[in-house]
Amino acid sequence: MKSKGKGKMLIPLLLILIIAVVGIFYIPKIEKLLLNSKPKEENLNIDNVDNDTKENENIEIEDKSNTKSIEIVATGDFLIHKEILDTQYNSETDSYDFKNTVQYVKSYLSDASLTIANLEGTLSGIENYGYSGYPSFNAPDDLADAMKWVGVDVVNNMNNHSLDRDVRGFNRTRSILVEKGFDVIGTRADTTEDRYIIKEVEGIKIGIVSYSYSMTAEGGARGLNGAVIPQELYPLMNTFREDTLDSDLQEMKEQIADMRNKGAEVVVFYMHWGDEYELEPNATQLKMAKFLANEKVDIIFGTHPHSLQPIDIIKSEDGNSETAVIYSMGNFLSSQRTERIQNPYTEDGVIVSVKLSKNLDTNEIKVDYPTYIPTWVNWYEKDGKLFYEVVPATISDADYLTEEGKIRVVESFNRTKGIIEQYSDKIKLYKENY
Repeated sequence: MKSKGKGKMLIPLLLILIIAVVGIFYIPKIEKLLLNSKPKEENLNIDNVDNDTKENENIEIEDKSNTKSIEIVATGDFLIHKEILDTQYNSETDSYDFKNTVQYVKSYLSDASLTIANLEGTLSGIENYGYSGYPSFNAPDDLADAMKWVGVDVVNNMNNHSLDRDVRGFNRTRSILVEKGFDVIGTRADTTEDRYIIKEVEGIKIGIVSYSYSMTAEGGARGLNGAVIPQELYPLMNTFREDTLDSDLQEMKEQIADMRNKGAEVVVFYMHWGDEYELEPNATQLKMAKFLANEKVDIIFGTHPHSLQPIDIIKSEDGNSETAVIYSMGNFLSSQRTERIQNPYTEDGVIVSVKLSKNLDTNEIKVDYPTYIPTWVNWYEKDGKLFYEVVPATISDADYLTEEGKIRVVESFNRTKGIIEQYSDKIKLYKENY
């Protein structure tokens, strides 16, 4: 009995011994095999993945390091009616402040490399004239402070309201703008200055010139809003007239050539033209745009109609270049609303953005197609006053809008999109929020 029990105990011991021997020889080999088949540890390391990505990004940045890009932004009329003057006046401090009127669009203007706007009126001071709106505009200097605060760099000083307060008003307006740090286009201090400016923006030289339509006054002189341009101011103002358009276009051609000869790599025209309240360009606008396109002007920004007109891309007759034409950017800030003049289109405007890039190796300039931000002049009542403020029409649920305002800003957006994109499918919204 005992001898049989010992035999049974030996069998498990032998099995254990066999397994142990096998393990000694084969487990290291299996482990080695498993280790060799395991993914490399660095491929699972997030830090290493990030480093690989950063290396790729660095390679891309190095590839693009010889290209410089900037953004030019332009908008329409700062048109300060009496209603806005009354609201922005603080009787306690006997002062004006217009910053709130543009606070909601500040980022669009101040973030750009270069921003251009139209001062529709004068800064003639209060010593000889009272502040006033239509028909003879004279705003406080505080308006220029608000324009600077919101990001405007270049001010168009040439329009049909430039002589609203005669020679003294004209001279003071230009002096104040220069004093506030703006580059001024459309007018010049004396005949030793060029009719244009060339502004270097982050290494790209941009030639900018402005012209305004004028009327035929008594004796064949030129006039603005019924006022004859004095002889002393005539050579200081850039104007054109329909009956002398061909010779005026030749002068513009000379300005283009002069800008190019002095190093301008991009040429921009800011035109005060067209018919008021019309939604499409007239024959003169079309003729001038075609002429300037054939002279290789890169961008044309238009104002004056107080309503929007389409943006178009015009190809030169030789097929070698394209010109972006914004026929009218509409009102930027005004009190021209449906309630006052029964015209909803005067509530609408656009901020137009054009991006440029320069290859620093070849000096080749690429001008992108314009994009646009629709704007709308919101109004609301507070403390017995009606406030007018420019807002982006792409935002319909903002806290600053009343329930009616939320409806009307959408209507404004739809009007703007329908007009601006009418001529070209290459024109897109700056930010597609709808």
